[in-house]
Amino acid sequence: ELQAAHEELQGARVEEEEEEPAEVETSVPSQDDPEWTKDPDYQPITAVRKGKKGKKSRLRYAEGDRDMDVSSHTDERPHKCHLCGRAFRTVTLLRNHLNTHTGTRPHKCTDCDMAFVTSGELVRHRRYKHTHEKPFKCSMCDYSSVEVSKLKRHIRSHTGERPFQCSLCSYASRDTYKLKRHMRTHSGEKPYECYICHARFTQSGTMKMHILQKHTENVAKFHCPHCDTVIARKSDLGVHLRKQHSFIETGKKCRYCDAVFHERYALIQHQKTHKNEKRFKCDQCDYCCRQERHMIMHKRTHTGEKPFACSQCDKTFRQKQLLDMHFKRYHDPNFIPTAFVSRCMCVCQEKD
Repeated sequence: ELQAAHEELQGARVEEEEEEPAEVETSVPSQDDPEWTKDPDYQPITAVRKGKKGKKSRLRYAEGDRDMDVSSHTDERPHKCHLCGRAFRTVTLLRNHLNTHTGTRPHKCTDCDMAFVTSGELVRHRRYKHTHEKPFKCSMCDYSSVEVSKLKRHIRSHTGERPFQCSLCSYASRDTYKLKRHMRTHSGEKPYECYICHARFTQSGTMKMHILQKHTENVAKFHCPHCDTVIARKSDLGVHLRKQHSFIETGKKCRYCDAVFHERYALIQHQKTHKNEKRFKCDQCDYCCRQERHMIMHKRTHTGEKPFACSQCDKTFRQKQLLDMHFKRYHDPNFIPTAFVSRCMCVCQEKD
């Protein structure tokens, strides 16, 4: 039944590169059709009109002979999985999703035995494991990445942008992963469990360190020949060697001084010597700090500048995080105070 569904979707794929319109083909119900096609909500695709790449394609459905415009920019998700109910914008996305149900992995790696549901997963796998190609390069430094999402996250380290704001405190992050990890400090969630003693942790790295320190007799250890790093898995040791100890021909400059290094590990160890160094000093008082963005915010205490204004009232703020918290708490009709916020407010009221 799953294979029949998969083959039917294969035949309904929308071709985007042709310009000539295709002939309309009418689907006639058959006794051999799978049971899910008899569902009254099921609408088989009966025609595909081909258009130029990047433009809208049109799909015609059997019931009522209705036409539907499908665009990569629309929020409509007309293609629904009959097995789990998830909906998708295009037939291609639905077909890839259906492969996860059938177990079909049509995209095979030519360098190893791995196979993948989508071509994008295969490309990412080959770049990480075989070619080590990093096509996405930062225009402000020597950083390069396998994935464009990681490049976007890296660029925020230059701009100082932290768009992902915690709804319970002033914490803001450059990426959703770190925000999700931070939220566990509020919720108390500990999703990572030690398989030996069943202790639970908020981060996978903390769990791995626990296993190495507390259960070393049960874990195979791999020592890096170039530094003191001890790693539990041999594959992770290979990743460590490539990332930390590979020779960098052009050299990397320390972000805090003019020193240049040809090995990432040596650069990291050197930069740790600057870790507690407060290089940014205020010219109006004795305040000093490690990060430039903290100095920018501090100087607003001297100038009185509050560049972030609320669109609903006259309040202004020195930091965007404070503006976001104010807006959610006082102007967002969907805001629901949590137990955490309530306790904080109670403590503040008691102090007052």
